[in-house]
Amino acid sequence: MRGTVNRVILVGNLGKDPLREDLENGASRVSFPLATSEIWSDQFQGKRKQIREWHQIVCLDQRLADLTMRKCRKGTQVLVEGRLRATLVSEGPAQWVRTEIVIDGSGCDITILELSKSIRRKARKPRARKS
Repeated sequence: MRGTVNRVILVGNLGKDPLREDLENGASRVSFPLATSEIWSDQFQGKRKQIREWHQIVCLDQRLADLTMRKCRKGTQVLVEGRLRATLVSEGPAQWVRTEIVIDGSGCDITILELSKSIRRKARKPRARKS
């Protein structure tokens, strides 16, 4: 194999409302935690089991960042296509690796699959008619 691939595709729900941060270069980044779940039946006990994983999503693409801020809230189900980035973080004597899924350009995307309940409720409220 000649080349390498760094591509992540996840379907999950936002764990919090997206957060916009302004960067020094005038651009902005939007980040949010994304929950994915794996569900299976235990072979021995026959009980349903579930593991939830949390992923930190960072969107640097301005068009997708704006879309995320307008349309996504906690609970929104999205499909995220990005790349994996690991960064060494140091705080005092402690060091750890923070892993993020970065959405920053070609081949990266956010697709809204289902709006959160709070956004759906707002969309259903009838508007007052002007006479």
